[in-house]
Amino acid sequence: MRTIGAWFLLLMAGVASGSESILIKPGDCESGIHLVAQRAPLSDVLKRLADVLGFQLQLGDSSDSVIDTDISRQPPELIANLSPLDNLVVAQESNPDCPGKYRVVKVWVLPKGGQVSPRAATASLLPRPLTEAEKKLAREGEAMYRRAHGMPPTDEDGGTSQ
Repeated sequence: MRTIGAWFLLLMAGVASGSESILIKPGDCESGIHLVAQRAPLSDVLKRLADVLGFQLQLGDSSDSVIDTDISRQPPELIANLSPLDNLVVAQESNPDCPGKYRVVKVWVLPKGGQVSPRAATASLLPRPLTEAEKKLAREGEAMYRRAHGMPPTDEDGGTSQ
């Protein structure tokens, strides 16, 4: 009866908050929790999980993936695998209520990999002038290559000397 009451309260909390697409059913130590999310923003799903499971949430990414899932797992595993497109860090500790299991303490949503401004990306692709030391090393490397392959040496201007 207690489980049905908790499920009903969570269902009503979802309807009251306007996020009818997120349902969370706490289970026992073996079954973990059951999460159903339909077209729900990741940030909303994590906020609801934080409320139900009592962990701290640090949202650091402005983009919000959309989650569609119906899954039952232990909380740390469920959250860590919630969105393969996002960079989530899950801090966990032993759960005193469930020996051998872990509870979530804090979750960070970090910026997605590869998010670089177009200006920075373009600047990193532009060639830079070589230093004198790099030029000398390149000339020496080319001279060794040419000798090893029986080719004539080059002069200072890059032409071959005969």
